[in-house]
This record gives sequence, structure tokens and C-alpha cells, in this order.
Amino acid sequence: MQKRHINPPKKIDLVIRAARKLFVEKGFRGVAIPEIVKESGVSVGAIYLHFDNKEKLAQTVYQYTLDQFTEQFSECLAGRETAQDKLSAFAELVFELTEEDPDMMEFMLSACKEIRSHLIIPLCTSDAFTEVQQIVKRGITSGDIKAGNYFLTAISYTGVILRAADLRLQGIIEQPLHDISAELIDNAWSSISAAPLPS
Repeated sequence: MQKRHINPPKKIDLVIRAARKLFVEKGFRGVAIPEIVKESGVSVGAIYLHFDNKEKLAQTVYQYTLDQFTEQFSECLAGRETAQDKLSAFAELVFELTEEDPDMMEFMLSACKEIRSHLIIPLCTSDAFTEVQQIVKRGITSGDIKAGNYFLTAISYTGVILRAADLRLQGIIEQPLHDISAELIDNAWSSISAAPLPS
């Protein structure tokens, strides 16, 4: 029988994705390492070679997820010029991931709360969300976004988008977000836009 070999980066990726899926399904405390072994196909020894314990694994899953989101957001920003277009790119990515990779979005929005005490970087200070705040700040300076505290304004925008994603993941919003994205994005933008509301 030929021994199966998986290169280390591939092993790590398999473990991270399996752990993220299980953390979403069962919660951090409800998942044991043997379950991650079964889901990932990676041995216990290999898991402990890369991660000291489940807490360290959870931290890695969280950072991996944030890095993955930031990388995808950076790609989505290519060719976007205005604050409105750039913020639309953020919303479109959130909606796409909610539909195409719900484990990732649910982990970002919900599952990671359970392991918050083990985390170093709060979601709102991660690179992607810091970039959103800077986009808003520049939008205020240019006059496209109404004057105010840029952090609170960024929360106003992302709150609409992330809440819609959360409600979709819970099954409360039944329509795919792609089908209603234009209305959601318009509502989010209207809440921060410097343009006067139509009479």
C-alpha cells in the first residue's frame, strides 16, 4: 500500500478549512481535535506539529480568514475610483462570499465571537475593515461622504451590509443576496452619502 503524502502548506490549508467548518457548525468548545482529523484527513501528529493546541488553531483560522478576506477585497478594489465604487466592492464581496463560501462569512460574523478571548485582532481593526475606514475618510475629505466621524460612518455603511449577510446566513432573508444587492448597496450608501436626499 502506497503511503499518501500531503505537502505541509496543503495540510495546513486542509486543517484550517476543516476547523473553520466545524467551528461554524458546532462552536469552538463543541469541536474536538479528532473531529478535525476526520474532516481534514490530516493526522493528529501533523496537526500538533503545526498547532500547539486548539486555541492556537482557532487563532490561525481567524487570521487566515481575515487575510483571505483582505486579499479578495484588494483584488475587488482594482479599477474602482470613487468612494462609492470602492464601498460597493466591499458589499459585493460580502454578498458573494455569503452565497459561495458561507462557512467563511459565518465564521467572520458569528463563530469567532466564541473564541474572542483568544484573538489578537478585533474584526473592526483588521486590514480590510481599516481600508474601508480609510475609504470613508477620503470620501469625507473629497465631499462625497457627509462630514462626521469616519469610524462611525464606516460602521453605518458596513453595518447594513454585514447585517444583511448575517440575516441571509440565518435564513431570515430567503432571496440570494445577488438578487437584492442593488437595493442593499443603495440603502447603505444613502445612509452616508453627502448628496442631498431626493425630495
